[in-house]
Amino acid sequence: MLQLLSGCPVWEFKPRISFGDQPRLNAQKYGVNVPPGLPEELPEPQFIEPARMVSMLHEQQSGAGKGLSVVHGLTVARDFAVTFQNPARQWRKHLRGNGPPVWQFQGGVVYLDITLEIFVLQGDRPTAGEALSGHLFATIFEHELLHVVDEIDIVRNFLPGRLIRDGKVRQYLVDAQPIDDVTFRNWFLTTGFSNWLKGDWVDEHNRRQAIRDAPAEYAKLQRTIDDIRVQMTNRP
Repeated sequence: MLQLLSGCPVWEFKPRISFGDQPRLNAQKYGVNVPPGLPEELPEPQFIEPARMVSMLHEQQSGAGKGLSVVHGLTVARDFAVTFQNPARQWRKHLRGNGPPVWQFQGGVVYLDITLEIFVLQGDRPTAGEALSGHLFATIFEHELLHVVDEIDIVRNFLPGRLIRDGKVRQYLVDAQPIDDVTFRNWFLTTGFSNWLKGDWVDEHNRRQAIRDAPAEYAKLQRTIDDIRVQMTNRP
């Protein structure tokens, strides 16, 4: 006899943001204005050559960089996944006589995982004791931090409210309806559930990136970079 839950279990979507294994950056050292809401210890960007930057832009298939003569920085959001804090405890198997079992969600934390990486051109690496090179780096890095703010806000504030309206989320998580064994294994023990929900993340990621990287915004950034470069060239 099945003893299924009645009513909705207690559960929540919770963001889990990773910055990889990069060492932490002393933002104050370079005069970087850190936007509100970001962690105190920011990841140091990965400094790369122009050829790799171009290759990464092609891989991203985004509009990033169309307003710049040279793309100086890039923020990459990857590895989006929906994962359960403790799958063994959060899903209960119910036997149905001699038939295949069914599974039912028991509640708990469901993580919205994302990994963020920041890249800056090697030629824009700040040089110790050179104020202008630090200013140039800070200008580029601050723009990339705006992308970081957007990506964190998506998984922290936008996605939970959006995903709660998804049919499968409501069916299997909100209402905790039983799910057959084959579907459970294909959806919740693999990337099936993540792939199903990833579209909402991709759409909002692209929308916000287009706003941050709009031609007018990039034009302002390019002018600031050019002005600093002129000062660096003309310094005594």
